[in-house]
Amino acid sequence: MSGIARVSVLMVEDNADHTELCKEHLSPEEFELFVARSGSEALVMSKERPYDVVLLDYLLPDTNGMDLLPRIKEFQPNALILFVSAVDDPNLSYQAIRAGASDYVIKDFGYFKNLKGRIREALEE
Repeated sequence: MSGIARVSVLMVEDNADHTELCKEHLSPEEFELFVARSGSEALVMSKERPYDVVLLDYLLPDTNGMDLLPRIKEFQPNALILFVSAVDDPNLSYQAIRAGASDYVIKDFGYFKNLKGRIREALEE
């Protein structure tokens, strides 16, 4: 991926505060951010266009990220999926990676500051 092209990101996140914090740390010059606030909205959006990266939250109002992950992979076979959760659970992390996630990112204190680096690392691998 060239340094000039913006990275298209589908962010599946129902927490508006988390969405805003991500927007602050992912500059519009580098990232084109699309937000789905529910699993059903994420499925509709994942059918409409390709994304480079999907930030997939675990807890959503209508489903959970583990149920959604294989369905999004169907429509986004080339996207890197970063599974995002406030739950620091090695078993959940293992399950997410086995189901096709590229990375498991814990929403801890440094999450928003480190998110850009985690996306860049995943894209370079």
